[in-house]
Amino acid sequence: MRRPAPIAAGIAAIAAVVVVSGCGSSGDTSSTPNVPTVTPATAEQAPPGPAAAPAGTVVPTPANSRGLAIDSGTVAVLDPAGTAVLRYATDRISDVPQRSTTPPLTRIVGGGDGSFLGVGPEVIVRIAADGTVSTTPISAADPTALAHTASGQVLVGTADGRLMVFDRDLKPGRVVDKFIRVDDITVSPPGADLSDEQVVVLDRAQSSVTPVTISDGDLGPALRAGNGATNSTVDRYGRVLVANTRDDEIIGFFGSPLVMRFRYPVSAGPYAVDYDDTRNLMWVSTTANNEVVAYDLSAGEPVAKQRFPAVAQPDDIAVDDTSGTVYVLSDRGGLQVVPPAYRPPGVAGVGPSGR
Repeated sequence: MRRPAPIAAGIAAIAAVVVVSGCGSSGDTSSTPNVPTVTPATAEQAPPGPAAAPAGTVVPTPANSRGLAIDSGTVAVLDPAGTAVLRYATDRISDVPQRSTTPPLTRIVGGGDGSFLGVGPEVIVRIAADGTVSTTPISAADPTALAHTASGQVLVGTADGRLMVFDRDLKPGRVVDKFIRVDDITVSPPGADLSDEQVVVLDRAQSSVTPVTISDGDLGPALRAGNGATNSTVDRYGRVLVANTRDDEIIGFFGSPLVMRFRYPVSAGPYAVDYDDTRNLMWVSTTANNEVVAYDLSAGEPVAKQRFPAVAQPDDIAVDDTSGTVYVLSDRGGLQVVPPAYRPPGVAGVGPSGR
């Protein structure tokens, strides 16, 4: 598998290392590190009211829905209260969604084979492909992030700076507690161009990304991700792509040790990010102007290839690697479905290539 493209000319190769890095363990309950912090960034506010003419199809969803995930032909949306997961079949997207009632949840992710995994105060939830819900109690009052590894380990991040590791049966294991917050977690996929699986934590309070070795709890150097990092994703090569919302840019990191590979300006508040591993496109929502933009990273620096008008306040994105369809969730209500062959009405020759 080819390596990600080299750093673009004029882009700094290595980010500033955040002041603190350390080790975590299952028995270490030391206090939160005393390091410089920023006010955690949030999404830029979109113009008032509904978006004028969003692309594709828009399926009704409740306003203030708080999560979006896709797995094996099913799109899941977490309702505003976090107590129901609405599951839409991608080939029947306009049908009434199946509803699975859950304890209050804060995050959901795909679990494989059409299942989903959710986390909420004091609980992890598995939602089977048939909608069956099973719950496991955990010791986390304010979970903020969720991911799983290729081996089935489940990773939970918390607002008080812990990364909690559970085995595939949800038995608790190591706790790494050296962060201010754990707001997002990426796990490099099998086949990534790295020597080992890489777990990276995004901490909004430090606006940083930090590699974590799950087997022993060791932390790699924490790298600054601008002044207002919010969300992250990882591509099939293992590149970690971060939305630096406050500074209007996307930042790319790669390698072991992790280093910054590019910083690229993206105006209007880049926020939600996802990657299409089949078509090698990074998708980014810009909430201040209700748009979604796709970037090709093959040259090392992002090149815009497609953009479309989004639903109002497009705070979540999920891309179907199989079909290339982009799903965008509006905080104000509405699930937008945009096929890969989208072209603006009345404009010939403008499509995924951007030409």
